[in-house]
Amino acid sequence: MSSSPRSYHHGNLKDALIVAAAELIDSHGTTEFSITDAANRAGVSNAAPYRHYKDKQDLLEHVRELAFLGLYEALDQASHENSERHGAADQIIAIGLAYLSYARDKKRFFSLMWEHAPPDTDSATKMSGFFVLVDAVSAYLSNNPLEASHNPNECAHQAARQPPSEALSLRIATQLWALVHGLATLEQHNLLTRFDTAANADTLLSTSCHSLLKSLTEC
Repeated sequence: MSSSPRSYHHGNLKDALIVAAAELIDSHGTTEFSITDAANRAGVSNAAPYRHYKDKQDLLEHVRELAFLGLYEALDQASHENSERHGAADQIIAIGLAYLSYARDKKRFFSLMWEHAPPDTDSATKMSGFFVLVDAVSAYLSNNPLEASHNPNECAHQAARQPPSEALSLRIATQLWALVHGLATLEQHNLLTRFDTAANADTLLSTSCHSLLKSLTEC
């Protein structure tokens, strides 16, 4: 990727600096660069970034937003590509596999997204990918006769296919999100095969999702 200065249209400086910072992370594999480095890569003066960002951390927060937007787009695409399976476990698994694929492709941004985020910085963009999964889980619960109940006395009521509650969909989506994020994190740190050398993240995701979802529809 060329590091030569590039021109930008008036009014696009803010976006140009986000792209420059993302390129630095991608090429160097670290966030250890200065805001001056980003300015140089964008081809602007050292003072220019401060028109839009108070410091480097502020700039990185916008790069983080861009990475989460990319995650949302990857999960949303997987959901739409499996829309004929809406309400089936396969759609949920496809979304999970897209998460793993994105984590591998954007490995240098993974820790920036999740491990170094400052507190109280949640936004609609950062949550959007999760709610793609929530929608798929809600459809799955609606299409199956029983919700997540292990009380035999409730089976007849569950069999009526009452719409799943939002709280239930959120709870199950959170379990699945924790599963896929855990697999991605272990894989990122080369820890997945430490105990089982044959372990495969995609296979573990698929089998674990099937087991969890099956347990939700059995009394």
